[in-house]
Amino acid sequence: MSLDGAGAYVGANWVPVLVLAIPAVVVATLLTQAFSFEAIRTLEGYWRRRGPATWLRSGAIRLQSARRRSLDKRFSKTAERLFTKVRPELLRRGIDGTVLLAVEADLAGARRPQGLSQEQHDKANDLKWWAASEPWDAATLLRLQRDLNDFPAASRVMPTRLGNVIRVTEDRLKNTGGDIEGFVMRNRHKASTRVLIQHDQFRTRLDMYCTLFFVAALLVPAAVFTLWDQAALGRFGVAAIFAAVASASYGAAISSARGYCATLLQIDAMAADNTGAATHAP
Repeated sequence: MSLDGAGAYVGANWVPVLVLAIPAVVVATLLTQAFSFEAIRTLEGYWRRRGPATWLRSGAIRLQSARRRSLDKRFSKTAERLFTKVRPELLRRGIDGTVLLAVEADLAGARRPQGLSQEQHDKANDLKWWAASEPWDAATLLRLQRDLNDFPAASRVMPTRLGNVIRVTEDRLKNTGGDIEGFVMRNRHKASTRVLIQHDQFRTRLDMYCTLFFVAALLVPAAVFTLWDQAALGRFGVAAIFAAVASASYGAAISSARGYCATLLQIDAMAADNTGAATHAP
């Protein structure tokens, strides 16, 4: 049936089509909600351990590891170049030259000079030297730093960007009790209402965007097949739109995951505070 024929059929039989469409939408909603958790896990990189998925996962981990190494090199080169550029300005502002030597050693991956006082070590640790650079240079450095911070330790790299963003936070949680999946449920009563609301909002967005990614991805071949008798521009144009929606959904899922992870860290900190208070209670 052509697109015009389908439109004519719907126009002539809109009542039964509407009656069938409503339960179809309800069923589709229930199915997407039921598989939202699996959608997140799949996009994180938790795939089946046997068969082709194993090879795909191993290859994806290698690609992510290579990306991590590339970002690390780019960040180091950019940081060293910018530090050399802003060093005269830092000296002009009265920053201790020994402190700058310590920062320079950190950027080069070398040991700090001997004889530094604790105060000088602290100043080197706290010095935001990139603030003396041009705004666009600082933005480049901070973007590389953010991208690099999205990766866990080399031995903990996941096959996907989303998986790495979440894995970094999982590795930073200190009050999981060995059960990350049940972490929030065990500690909800220790978190503030505002943090819990933000947690639920970001988690809902994460569920939604991960599910939308798969829906849009499935619609790409479906659009090509359904519109096969149409002009190539229209057929592949619609497919390209769905592909763009899938890509945007994945990016939105990563952004939502960052917010979600921030709330997890807040809950973890509040859980630690409550545990400490209970320990010191009379």
